[in-house]
Amino acid sequence: MRDKNIFITEVSALGELLMEPALKRDFNRRAFNQYLVMFARLVLAAVFIYAAAGKIDKPLMFAEQIREYKILDLSPLLYIIAIVLPWIELLCGISLITGVLIRGASFTLTAMNLGFLTVIVYKTFYEMASADVAFFDVFFDCGCGFKPTHAWKKILEDLGLLGLSLLLLFSREYRFILLRLRK
Repeated sequence: MRDKNIFITEVSALGELLMEPALKRDFNRRAFNQYLVMFARLVLAAVFIYAAAGKIDKPLMFAEQIREYKILDLSPLLYIIAIVLPWIELLCGISLITGVLIRGASFTLTAMNLGFLTVIVYKTFYEMASADVAFFDVFFDCGCGFKPTHAWKKILEDLGLLGLSLLLLFSREYRFILLRLRK
């Protein structure tokens, strides 16, 4: 009987030793995920707040940049988008920094990034066809609030922002938030 107890004690001690690295790995993975989500929040917030700050006080200039995509002509919708879009970008950025309604902000940013990516690809192919320019030579101001750049760089940048917003949208790990609606 005593031998069985010693064996059970040794097996349970061995099990604890084997489980300890798994627990540490799980803790390290969770901590890494939390910091990755925090990094994504800060990068997206910085990009969209900076972009919004350059467009909020210049809606007519922004409307002209939107019009250059040749998707919307002079219409009330063009001016509504030029006025409202920078404020949405600003509110989403502030939401990501403060931690209030992160999932809603990330959903909005995901939808906006998909839209931005679509119109940039459209404009890139339009420029390629109209000016007979190679893909890597297409250069324009996208209207995002940053300087003019090559289209391929902007597409990669928008894909990166889309990836970060999708990471936030589907993440279960949030750290440093002001409002937690569910446990």
